[in-house]
Amino acid sequence: MAVVSPDARLGVGVKIGAFATIEPDVQLGDFCSVASGAVIKSGVAAGCHNEFCEHAVIGGAPQHVARPAQVGRVVIGDHNVFREHVTVHRALKPDAATMIGDHNYVMAGGHFGHDVVVGSNCISANGAMLGGHVTVEDRAFVSGAVAVHQFCRIGRLAMVGGHARVVQDVPPYMLVDGQTGCIVGLNIVGLRRSGHSVDDIAELKAAYRVIYRRGLPWKEVLDTLRLEFESGPVGHLRQFLAGGSRGFSQERRVPPSTTLRLRVPDEEAAAVVRAKAG
Repeated sequence: MAVVSPDARLGVGVKIGAFATIEPDVQLGDFCSVASGAVIKSGVAAGCHNEFCEHAVIGGAPQHVARPAQVGRVVIGDHNVFREHVTVHRALKPDAATMIGDHNYVMAGGHFGHDVVVGSNCISANGAMLGGHVTVEDRAFVSGAVAVHQFCRIGRLAMVGGHARVVQDVPPYMLVDGQTGCIVGLNIVGLRRSGHSVDDIAELKAAYRVIYRRGLPWKEVLDTLRLEFESGPVGHLRQFLAGGSRGFSQERRVPPSTTLRLRVPDEEAAAVVRAKAG
């Protein structure tokens, strides 16, 4: 038998599974589903067509040693999926909220800490953890077992590889290697799937070289991006880089010692070797 508080406000067509719990001061929009064992705690306001799977706990108290007696809320948009054992915590201060947009998919065991702000169309894979005050922009992909340090930001359409430890901001459109936590290029597949044009991708490649390859001082990087790229996705990239307080993930570089020089005395043989190597 489910336990549903009479003080909870449920929309049309809401489905409640066996042994689910919905506490007072909860608002669920139309056609939400709460599966067996899931708990929707006080202070949660969710829109329509959200799916809360088995044993998800939405609206738990913030994990903070200085947690005040009165805490904030959790505000969720429409068409989100929270799979098994997902946890989402309320904001730390009573006038704040943990914010989750629309059409997000949070896979099993994911955790969103207090005061997290997640945009729309994001994917968070199994066991991914977002610390307090983390911001994730639209269409970002956080792979399995990724740990994001508190106050970090993950930019639009960035993709973070599995098991990465994110301790600095990940700029928009970037691809992060899971093993090193460093930038390894642009998220080309994500850019194409999201409808970005060939020209957009070419401009982002040029901006990437400005940021990571020219060796410019940081102020000159921002000035160059502003002068050379007037509009398009690079504009959002520059705006992201102009903010933040934790610094930015760096590019992964191959140590010079790993480069092998082939010495072939015969010129004809050398030409063959170069041709085969591309």
